Amino acid sequence: MRVPKAGLLAIAITCCLSHRSDAGQRFFLKNGDHVCFYGDSITEQRYYAVDVETYVRTRFPKLNVRFVDSGVGGDRVSGGWAGPIDRRLKRDVFPFKPNVVTIMLGMNDAGYQPFNQHLFNIYRKGYEHIIAMLKKHLPGVRIVLIEPSPYDDVTHRPKFPGGYNAVLIRYGHFVKRLAARDHLLCVNFNAPMVSVLKKAEAENPQLAARIIPGRIHPSAAGHLVLAKALLQAWGAPATVTSVDISAASDHVITAVNTTVRQLHMAQGVVSWTQDDSCLPCPIMALHDHWPQFAPTCHQWEGMSFPWMAPKVDWNYNNPLTELVLHVSHWYRQLDSEPLRVTGLSEARYRLIINGQSVGIFSRGALAAGVNLARLHTPMMQQAYHVMALVWKQVQWRFFAWRGIQTQLSFNHNAALRSAESAFLRALEIRKQAIIRRQYQAAKPVATHYQLIPISQ
Repeated sequence: MRVPKAGLLAIAITCCLSHRSDAGQRFFLKNGDHVCFYGDSITEQRYYAVDVETYVRTRFPKLNVRFVDSGVGGDRVSGGWAGPIDRRLKRDVFPFKPNVVTIMLGMNDAGYQPFNQHLFNIYRKGYEHIIAMLKKHLPGVRIVLIEPSPYDDVTHRPKFPGGYNAVLIRYGHFVKRLAARDHLLCVNFNAPMVSVLKKAEAENPQLAARIIPGRIHPSAAGHLVLAKALLQAWGAPATVTSVDISAASDHVITAVNTTVRQLHMAQGVVSWTQDDSCLPCPIMALHDHWPQFAPTCHQWEGMSFPWMAPKVDWNYNNPLTELVLHVSHWYRQLDSEPLRVTGLSEARYRLIINGQSVGIFSRGALAAGVNLARLHTPMMQQAYHVMALVWKQVQWRFFAWRGIQTQLSFNHNAALRSAESAFLRALEIRKQAIIRRQYQAAKPVATHYQLIPISQ
C-alpha cells in the first residue's frame, strides 16, 4: 500500500505477514526424544553436547527433547576406569531410556601410535558389541555413529610418519562402513575440524594452535566445530528469523519464523513489532573465557558445588572464538537472522530493539541485510540465559553422576547405596526443575524495533 507523505504522522499499518519454516519437520530430533551422548574425554568436556542442546532449546523452544552426557575420560570401546563397557552401559546409558544415542570413541583405542592391527581388531569387535547391546536393551533406538575427532597434526608436526590423525581417519572409515552396514547415521567430526585448523593456521598460526590445545581435546571454541557437524547432519536449519521490509512501499516483503505487525513510518522513523518463533543460538566462549576442561566443582565453606560457568562480558569478543566462527562459517550455516530494510531515505540509522541500542548502520548495509545473530540484541541476551540454564542442568547431572554415583558404584555397602539412591533422586528433581526453567526462558517475547535516522 502506498501512502501519501502527508499522512505519515498518522499511519498505523498492521502487517500480520508471517511464514513458519517447516525445518522442524525435517530435523532429526522429534518431540519426546531422549538423547544420550556417549564417548570418552572429548564428550566428557561437555562442550559440544551443551552447544547442541542449547541450539535445540533456542531454535525449537516448543520441542520436548531431553539430553544426557555420559562421556568418561580415557574410555575405549571396552570401557575404562569407570567400569567395563557393560557396566558403563547399564549404569550410564540404559537407565535414561534414550531413543537416540550418539557414540564417539577411538582417540584412546588407537593407542597414540602408528596403525596397530591388534588394537584395531579390538576396536572393531568392541564397537560392534556396543551397538548390539544398545539394540538389545533399547528397542528402536536411533544410533548415531561419530567418526573420531582429530588429533592435531596440522598446527603441530606429526610425531611419526603419516601422523596419528591418519590412524584415526582409518578408524573413522571403519565407523562409516559399520554405520552403512547397520543403516545408521554416521557423522564425520574429523574432516570439518581439520579443515578449520588449516584455514585458521593460514590466517593466524598462533590462535590456530589453541583450537585443540594439547592436540587431543578441543577448546570450547573448537567444540563449536563438532557441534556444527552434528547439527548439520541432523538437518539443523540455518535461519533463526528473516525479515525483509520495504520502506519505500510501506510493507513487509517477507517474514520467516516470525510475525511482523504494527509497521509505522513517521518523520523518517520506521518502527514495527515482531513475534518470533525462536531465538538465535548463543556462542559459548565468544564473550568470556571458558577453560579447556570445566572444573568439576568449586568449594564454598567446605562444601562442593557444580561450576556454573563464567559470566558474559558483552564488551569483550574472544579472538579465538571469533576466528573459529569465521573459518567455519557458523553464522551463515547455523545462525542466520537477517534484517533487510530497503527504500530508506537517510544515510545512517540507529537500530533500537526493546529500547536497547543495537548499532548504527548505513542505508546500504540495511538494504543488503544485517545479521542480528552477530549482535548484542535482547533476543541474544535471552538466549545466553537459556545457555546458562543448560549448562547448569548438565553440571548438576555431572555432579550427581561423577561425584557420587560413579564413585559409589564400586562400593557394595548397603547403607551407602541406600543413601546414594535417595540423594540422587533429590538431585534429579533439582535437575528437572532446571529443565523446566529452560523451556520457560526459551519462549520468545514480542520485540519492538525502531530505525531512527541519524543527522549528518
